[in-house]
Amino acid sequence: MNKIKRVLFICLGNTARSPAAEYLARYYAERNNADLIFSSAGFINAFSYMQRESQEYLNSKKINHSDFHPQLISRSLLEHQDLILTMEKSHSIDIISNYRNIANIEKKTHTLKEFNGETQSIDIIDPYYTSTETYRKVLKIIDDNVKKAVKIIQKHNNSM
Repeated sequence: MNKIKRVLFICLGNTARSPAAEYLARYYAERNNADLIFSSAGFINAFSYMQRESQEYLNSKKINHSDFHPQLISRSLLEHQDLILTMEKSHSIDIISNYRNIANIEKKTHTLKEFNGETQSIDIIDPYYTSTETYRKVLKIIDDNVKKAVKIIQKHNNSM
């Protein structure tokens, strides 16, 4: 795998999991002086804003997310990424199936947990329509996995 510069996080609606991942990744990259570009997208246009629980989680870490705007997956967006990290295996399968003519799409698309070496429970559930407690647990899982992924990417890039 080449050097990783641009990373895209994917979830269903780009309003809960993937935006939280995007801004957490920016935060950890900045803290580690990693020169990386993060963005996020979704398969559907669910809302025009980030979910309140995700905003509150980022606020609790003093992470500014005021410039967030949801976006949809597109061929152009996917083509310009070095790494695509999804929240669920079904998202990875959909991207690889629907965009198979993008160079190296199958090599650069993984679930966030797969990228971090997880082999069993690789999906991060959608917390929408769940309890506040479940939502917080999901965001903590995303946080831990994003922090780990940024370190893995940085180590990978430093070895090149």
